[in-house]
Order: sequence, then structure tokens, then C-alpha cells
Amino acid sequence: MQGNDIKLSYTVMRSLRRLEVLGNHVNIKSRTCSSVTPPGHGSSITVTPSVGMVDEPVNIHIRGLDAKQTVTVVADVVENGMRFESRCVYQADRNGEIDNFSSISVDGSFKGIEPMGLFWSLRCLSAPKQSARLVKKDVSTPMNFSIKVYPDVHEEHVPCCQPIMEAKVQRLYKKPGVRRIQLTGKFRGAIFIPEGNGPFPGLIDMFGGLVSIVETRAALLASHGYATLALSYMHVRTIPGFEDRPDAEVIYMQEAYEWFMEQDYVDKHRLGAVGLCFGGLLSLTLAYILPQVRAVVNINGLSVTPVDDWFMHEQPGWPKLENVYLTHEGIVVKDGFALDDRISPVRAWKHGAKILVIVGEDDKQVDPNSHTDFYELCPNEFKHLIEIHRYPGAGHLIEPPYSPHVRATTPGRKRMRTSAVVPEKFYDEDIMAGGWPDKHAHAQEDSWKKILNFLEKNVKNVNRR
Repeated sequence: MQGNDIKLSYTVMRSLRRLEVLGNHVNIKSRTCSSVTPPGHGSSITVTPSVGMVDEPVNIHIRGLDAKQTVTVVADVVENGMRFESRCVYQADRNGEIDNFSSISVDGSFKGIEPMGLFWSLRCLSAPKQSARLVKKDVSTPMNFSIKVYPDVHEEHVPCCQPIMEAKVQRLYKKPGVRRIQLTGKFRGAIFIPEGNGPFPGLIDMFGGLVSIVETRAALLASHGYATLALSYMHVRTIPGFEDRPDAEVIYMQEAYEWFMEQDYVDKHRLGAVGLCFGGLLSLTLAYILPQVRAVVNINGLSVTPVDDWFMHEQPGWPKLENVYLTHEGIVVKDGFALDDRISPVRAWKHGAKILVIVGEDDKQVDPNSHTDFYELCPNEFKHLIEIHRYPGAGHLIEPPYSPHVRATTPGRKRMRTSAVVPEKFYDEDIMAGGWPDKHAHAQEDSWKKILNFLEKNVKNVNRR
């Protein structure tokens, strides 16, 4: 099916959704998972929900231990051929029970009371570099986690006895009933359509300039009721006529969005944009270009540039490659976007769009202070449209809640070559994202609530204009 020719009838869509929902109802497991416990053990582990959305908290309740018994709880998942693992050490209470919402982890991947620590502290054990990022590529299938409980303190990489109990957990990015449509042709990416009768509020969702496409957030937004276009734009300069245009990505995005808003499952009066990194800059630009965009979420994306209408002009000497430097953790690129005398904000407020800016204060790719310039340079009559939330200790890759934190990523030489801000001598290095695990995790959880509330107020529930 050609993505540019899609005009789905609601009769066909409803029939397909019914079949998918019925299939999921047949295959879906109980919402509560009890343990698989070796014979002779009276202990048990209960995980609720055993099948749930990735932005939904999980309760882990362990019973039947000795009073004050020490155990190690290990979570693991295999994704994209790589194994990710986390662990924590708990001491049972006087009743021989442990609850992740009230028990204190005294050692392991995290410490303290962190109900979802086993998920956001996952790290790769099987890749050449432990900075490998856990990204779900096929969002139509669940992530299958195993939660194991070992006696005493179970050290990583040290052979141990069999677990005394184990539970399985499935985490979903896409609710049963949400439809995914693969786009081919000129526009590349995927569309996610919520279950039910449309038309639905519509969003475009874009990630940064070092990845072709990530569908996780788009699938999750569709699960919250938004028809969402996850747009890939990395290939745009291979399209005839776009090769040498400074505005290639912007024109491509605009054309894709204008096509998307005309689909019969999209309510063209309730439209928004969400973007991370370069996707955030593109989202702000889209609101500047198109009056139909009612709200924009910019997550650690550039919001100021050297010139007005940045996408219309070549900008020699910017980014400043000489400002990019290497640390023992990887390269830091944020100073490459430094601006001197002239600072021009992306005027996303031009048509009255509401603007939410999420800022990680330890971002190593975009200067967190640039968003202050964005707000201060906004005319007073539009300042009320801007909402900025800052998170100390959070890095660049602020994703939906409980996503594992990585302080640096390994894009590889092929992807680094596509970046205008990375000097060739650094193509084989890791690139810093920043952030500290617990602070970053808390930022992801809080910011996701703010994003959903913002979109509900300014996209889903807006009046027509």
C-alpha cells in the first residue's frame, strides 16, 4: 500500500480493528502474574499488571521469605539481539515481604525506594559497549521481561544458584486495537490510529538527526487517543529536487503534515507536533509555518538560531565544529550551536500555537540556557503561550517514563557522517547525551505527565477555530 495514497474507509478500519482486538483478547495474559517457584519453596512473587503499557507503573510483591531475609531481584529483557539487565538488593520486612513501592534497595543498579528502578536502570550486557540504547524497533510486539529473585546478594557475572522465584512481564507501546500503517513512497515512516471512531486529534512525532525513525512515542501517543504520524526525514536529500535545498527537511515535513491532516481519520481542527532534538526544532518551525498547528512540544530541541527563517538560508560557520570537544565519556556537541551577536528565536507563536518546552539541565547536545533566550526574545504579547519545565540532572534523551537512561550513545561512523555538528575526526566516538540515572528517570516520569496534560488541553479538547 502506498502511504501517499491512503484513504482508509471507516468500515474497513473498524473491521480490521475488531479482528485485531479479538486476537489480542484471545492471546492476552492475566493482568496479574504469579511466580514460577521451584518445588519446596513457599515463597511467591506477584507482578501487577503482568501485561501493561510501558508508561504504566508495575507493582512487584514478594511474599513468603524469612523475616529480614536478603534477596537480589534481577530484571532482564532481550531486544534487537541484545540483553539488558538490572538488579537490586532488598531486605524483607518482619513479615517476610518485599514491595517495590515501599522497600528500600540497598545495593545494585539503583538505591533507595524507586518503584520502577528495575526498568529505568536497565543496561546492556551483551553489546561491545554498554552504552547501547534500548529502543523497541517493532512496537507491534511486546517487550518480554523476566523478573527473578535470588537468595542473598547475587553479583553480576558471578555464577549462582537457580532463582527461588520468577515472574514474566509484558510491556506494550501499542494498545490492542491501535492500527499501524507503514508509509512507503515519498513520505516514509508510520501512522498509528487509535481504536474507535474518528476523526481523531492528529500529531506528528519526530526524533533527532542521528536516527532514521523511532516509533515508540508515536505508538504510545496513539494509545492515548491521537492519530500520530511518526515521520522519517533522514532520506529527504536523496529525493530528486531536494538534494541541495537548505530547506529540504522543512519542506518535506510540511508536505507530509499537510497530506496527513487531510486523511479522513484526522480532525484537521485538532493538530499538534512533538519532537526531540532536531525533531523539536522542526516541530517549532512547523507551528511557525502552518496556522493549523495548535500546540507544540519541544523536548531538548534547538529553539534559537543565528538568523530568522533559519531553514531558508545557508549558514556558513554554524554549527561551530571547532567548539565540539571529546571527553572520556564521548563528544560534547552543545557548544557547537553557540550563537554570538545575533540570536533569532523560532517564532512558533506566530499563529497562536501553545508551546511546551522540556529541558534537561545536563543536556550535552543542546545548551539548556538557549531556551531562556527563546522565552526572553518572544514578544510580550505572546509570552503567555510558552511553558518551560526544567529538570536538573536530566540529559538530552528525555523519553516516555521508565525508559532506560544512557549517558552516551554509539551512533557509529555511518550515522555520524550525516550530522552537521560532528567533525570527521570524532566519527568513531560515542556522543554524550548527559543526565544522571535517577534524576533523568524522575524527569521522564514527570515530563510525560505534563506532555499528556498539555496535549489533552491544547489539542484533544480544544474548540474549533
